[in-house]
Amino acid sequence: MTERTLDGESPRPTSEFWRSFAEMAVWLLICGIVYSQTGLFDREIPDYEFGATGWPRALCIAAAFGAVAQFCLQRIVARRAPENANAKSGAKSGGDWRTLAQRAAVFVFPLLWLYLAPRVGFYISAPFFVAGMLLLMEVRSPVNLFAVTAAIYALVLLFFTRLFFVALPVGRIEAFYDVNVAIIGLARIGL
Repeated sequence: MTERTLDGESPRPTSEFWRSFAEMAVWLLICGIVYSQTGLFDREIPDYEFGATGWPRALCIAAAFGAVAQFCLQRIVARRAPENANAKSGAKSGGDWRTLAQRAAVFVFPLLWLYLAPRVGFYISAPFFVAGMLLLMEVRSPVNLFAVTAAIYALVLLFFTRLFFVALPVGRIEAFYDVNVAIIGLARIGL
């Protein structure tokens, strides 16, 4: 979003522009640091030409591309509807306690899930995590909440249990362990 001067001079960036730019810069910095750390375990893997760093580096590049694309999209949207953006930014200034609590919860909830997932198992905790994040992002429609959670969970099961055979945590607590193993068994039926 840019402000226009009365004499028609070139627009100057506003705080929304700098916030978006700072967000992109932080993501690019994180991606750069993670990418540089992949050199610590760069080893050849038989029958896989990209080596041990192939997937981590690909994810870093994809995340960096996503950060730049998000910044560009935010700039395009801000240019197309500047008056709309001004109205929205005034409505949610970020200073009220509910907005701050929501932002804190969006940050803390994944950390809590990362703490609990190895204990109760990924396959049980993943749908609760997705649904919880959707609720924190103010998705209130039960149909959308269920549909998105089910679609993401189905894709996770498809990719990690049927295509890649990745061992995700199945839980350390016996009852959760048994349920997680049963979910994996159901996901692999027909293989």
